[in-house]
Amino acid sequence: MIVEERLETLREAIDETDMELLQLLNKRMELARKVGRIKADQGLLLFDPCREETILDRLANANSGPIPEASLRAIYREIFSTSRLLQYDLQVAYLGPEWTNSHLAALSLFGHSSRYLPSPALEDVFDDLLKAKAHVAVVPIANSLQGGVGHTLDLLYEREVRVVHECYLEIAHYLCSKSGSIADLKRVYGHPQALEQCRRWVLENLRHVEAFECSSTAQAAQLAGKDPSAAAICNLYAASQYGLQILAERIEDHPENTTRFFVLGNHLNPPTGNDKTSILFAVRDQPGALHAALEGFALFQVNMTRIESRPNRIFPWQYLFYADLEGHFEDEAIAGALDHLKNQTTFLKLLGSYPRKDPRHPLRLDKEQVRSLSMQLPRLPQEARA
Repeated sequence: MIVEERLETLREAIDETDMELLQLLNKRMELARKVGRIKADQGLLLFDPCREETILDRLANANSGPIPEASLRAIYREIFSTSRLLQYDLQVAYLGPEWTNSHLAALSLFGHSSRYLPSPALEDVFDDLLKAKAHVAVVPIANSLQGGVGHTLDLLYEREVRVVHECYLEIAHYLCSKSGSIADLKRVYGHPQALEQCRRWVLENLRHVEAFECSSTAQAAQLAGKDPSAAAICNLYAASQYGLQILAERIEDHPENTTRFFVLGNHLNPPTGNDKTSILFAVRDQPGALHAALEGFALFQVNMTRIESRPNRIFPWQYLFYADLEGHFEDEAIAGALDHLKNQTTFLKLLGSYPRKDPRHPLRLDKEQVRSLSMQLPRLPQEARA
């Protein structure tokens, strides 16, 4: 009886707190709506990733718990998403179909109140942004195991877009099917990268199964959903969407498998104090040209966190260099280094500066998060799993 009374008291307190939260949320949304009206009247930028990131960092630093930081950020992503919906309908282009890793990265950035536009090819994603069909676009730029996404780098060179944000998504692969047994499988579907990233596990556990490449993890799940003798290597969201069961969990060969995504827009961000800058450049075909180009970064004490060469598709046997720099292009050191670089290159393109994210702490999507979004994921008894 005493326990029941204590529970009832606590539940009443929770109900009162919920009502207070509701009032405060509505107050915040009304303020956001007023901000939207001012932006519209003054022709100001509607989507401001730097402002959102500043809010998230401030709240994370002020958070005394018990809410974990990852949960706090997830909650506020949905608050931001709803706030934007009251101001305008944010349209996000990504490499589809739905439930690809690009789709999950977009959802993690913009929440579930935004409008998502899947495109069948990366060129279409870029073009949706350039033709104003979308406000922003989400594209993969690099994987921690397989390096840069060459096609994206090519299009960053060819298309006039800006990088306005980045995120890191942990890539976890699951073997899923309509069947309840690996022994019943005859085929496995997967994106070429997914099959490669699970190569050792597949060789050890699916020697009797023929592998087929697909255009995406979502397509793999879709095909497996139509074929009881087939399985897909896919993420949990795709498995849930197509009614698949988990046969084996986390089958990737390397646990630190992370993909970096860019958010593309058509504007340059102001500094936040914790930024990264991305550039593309080309040098003359002569001895010491690259060394001379990079000297400015040492001279101005600019840390280059990444550099990668890429064949130029427009000019055969010439090469482009992609680089990431710590800081904002308006910072004195980076501005000086870029001025030096301009005099040593045949081509220089500033892709943009954007809030820096830590690749050591990627977004992780697990079964609990799937359930929290009301996507009921079929589960097998423990003994039925590999």
